[in-house]
Amino acid sequence: MGPGLAVEAASAAALAAAAPREGTMSGRQRLPGGSPRKASQRKTRRQAPITARIAAVWRSGDNVRWKGRSGQYRHDVDDDEHCEILLGSRVYRVPTRELE
Repeated sequence: MGPGLAVEAASAAALAAAAPREGTMSGRQRLPGGSPRKASQRKTRRQAPITARIAAVWRSGDNVRWKGRSGQYRHDVDDDEHCEILLGSRVYRVPTRELE
């Protein structure tokens, strides 16, 4: 092996060592462009997954409880958040999510 081949082999090895590895990144996370993240971006927490709530389907005349009182469901109001219930002889407009 001549002196010219040894220099080429050494420079090829140096280039391979200096080339960034794809797929593996140890240390701090970086932005897609390669620049480091700001301090305010480093310690972010993942948001908890949203759990789906299943709403009960009420029909007119169903017995319901609202704030510990028993009554009858009358109907939904147009805004899809409230309903009317009958407690005794009075009609109340209450949020549907508060019914049991």
